[in-house]
Amino acid sequence: MRTRKLRAIAVVVIILLIIGLIKDGRAHFPVVNSIIMTVLSPVNFVLNSFGKGVKNTGNYFTFRSDLEAKDAKLQKENDNLRQENADLIAMKAENDRLTQLLNFKNLHPNLKFTAAKVISRDMGDFKDVILINVGEADGLQLNMSVINGSGLVGIIDGLYPHMAKVLLINSPKSRLGGMNLRGDSRVAGIVNGIAGTDASLEMRNMARNADLLPGDTVVTSGYSGYHPAGLIIGTIEEVQMDAGGLTKIATITPAVDFTHLEEVMVINNFKGFADTLKNTKSKQSGQTTKGGGSR
Repeated sequence: MRTRKLRAIAVVVIILLIIGLIKDGRAHFPVVNSIIMTVLSPVNFVLNSFGKGVKNTGNYFTFRSDLEAKDAKLQKENDNLRQENADLIAMKAENDRLTQLLNFKNLHPNLKFTAAKVISRDMGDFKDVILINVGEADGLQLNMSVINGSGLVGIIDGLYPHMAKVLLINSPKSRLGGMNLRGDSRVAGIVNGIAGTDASLEMRNMARNADLLPGDTVVTSGYSGYHPAGLIIGTIEEVQMDAGGLTKIATITPAVDFTHLEEVMVINNFKGFADTLKNTKSKQSGQTTKGGGSR
């Protein structure tokens, strides 16, 4: 035990001597100084290398932290730019649709409209129906025409206080009068949707010699009593004879893209002969009841 203590003391003394020689004896003991420096060089190298390694490691983690912070900032800026770009695209699309609606309105100054937004569509099995965000409280009535900038969308088929159901013209349940717009034709027929398809229409009840050609534009005839004449329905794609060979059938591609309906307008001031007949019958019914009661 004592021997160990003596050895430890001797090592300390030697170290102190070495330090003293390094500090003060370089000029006085060059040979000893050279030997000591030679012996300590590897130690200094290791210590210096270790120090540099620690410093470099610290610098690396600092650099990495800064890089991650910059990357997070750039990612956030990129997300913001992507969202802004999406918003601009949506705004442009909406502006285009509203411009179409405005152009349609300007082309029909005699008609008045109630603007509406589509709030639901493709409801279960009712894929030929949409819901709009205006209803009876907004002055809507059954059978009013619903349009967008491209043409006729459908008719009001159900009413609620602040909502309405629109039956699309591509529904097999829809029936409306159609007419070939071409001036030297003016062939009229009944337009309806085709069961089992999402878009196509057909026009029937036309004579076998009716003048119809692919590319002709079909518009509302006004003969149904509910729709104004001249609303665009679609373009004829194919003309053929019916199974019996007695009448012609025209397949029509609708002007309206029913899969991308967002804004529509309801024609609220058209009074066709159907409304006139209904009002006349109501008055006649009232007069009959009044007369019967007086007897």
